[in-house]
Amino acid sequence: LVRVNEVDPQYLSLGALLSQPFDSAAAVAAGIRSPFPGFRGSVAQALRPFPQYLDLDNRSNPAGSSSYHAFQTQLSARLNSGLDLQMAYTFAKTMSDADILAGGGVAGQTTYNRALEYTIAANDVPHVFALSYSYELPFAKKKVWGGWVLTGIHQYSSGVPITLTANNTLPLFNGVLRPDVIAGVNRATNIDGFDPAIHAWINRDAFRVPGALRFGTAARGYTDLRAPSFLNENFGLLKKFSIRERFTVTVRGELFNAFNRTVFGAPQGNVSNALFGRITAQSNAPRNGQVALRLDF
Repeated sequence: LVRVNEVDPQYLSLGALLSQPFDSAAAVAAGIRSPFPGFRGSVAQALRPFPQYLDLDNRSNPAGSSSYHAFQTQLSARLNSGLDLQMAYTFAKTMSDADILAGGGVAGQTTYNRALEYTIAANDVPHVFALSYSYELPFAKKKVWGGWVLTGIHQYSSGVPITLTANNTLPLFNGVLRPDVIAGVNRATNIDGFDPAIHAWINRDAFRVPGALRFGTAARGYTDLRAPSFLNENFGLLKKFSIRERFTVTVRGELFNAFNRTVFGAPQGNVSNALFGRITAQSNAPRNGQVALRLDF
């Protein structure tokens, strides 16, 4: 996430001159010189560390730092009643000044001051709970119609922080531009009975496009401004039949997203977009099921 060929933000004081040709009268008067013979480009290009190149992204550079703290607990139980249960819970916090682009993160506002990027990480999930179990139904165990096993998987987790950006108009060849944050205004709408067709997830009054030729004041993310939580339940019912000694038939029925929950995707995080703060997509699939027959021999 280090943009090697980014212009130093100190040159923002040159203002609109950054976008002018390096050999314009105004640039010459400001003391701008050609970085090498035959150079043709803008003042901003001339001020790059390596003006002979365009963008130089070193995504494998170990320049970022992060911290992860967590409390984890798990429970496993196998009871004589035929219940086999596993449960796990994690309470965690991840802080970072850089995120992996492949993991959905974005570049910072400037490479020259990584400390300004340090905040809650884009992959921070404070609460994760998972429960799985299988239960041998107690009725008619020794009968032909007995021996059925009920299985279930429950998954619940917090949403990840929403990445906030604005259309980048800075002539620095930097990563992104973030919006300004308005102090004292709730960032999330927190509306009961939220309906994405009516309501916004982010309070638009809490953010605005920054002024010309400066960075936005918003952090990369906030703990109180997250995508919707994830909730899901899957159930299954299976039975094994033995056919002589050689063959075993397994009949299985499964139901995914059994309660047909709707989990919304993250809202639009670009303050320059007309849909800023609105959720426009669903992130999970509707309820569906399948029936399978397996023969082992």
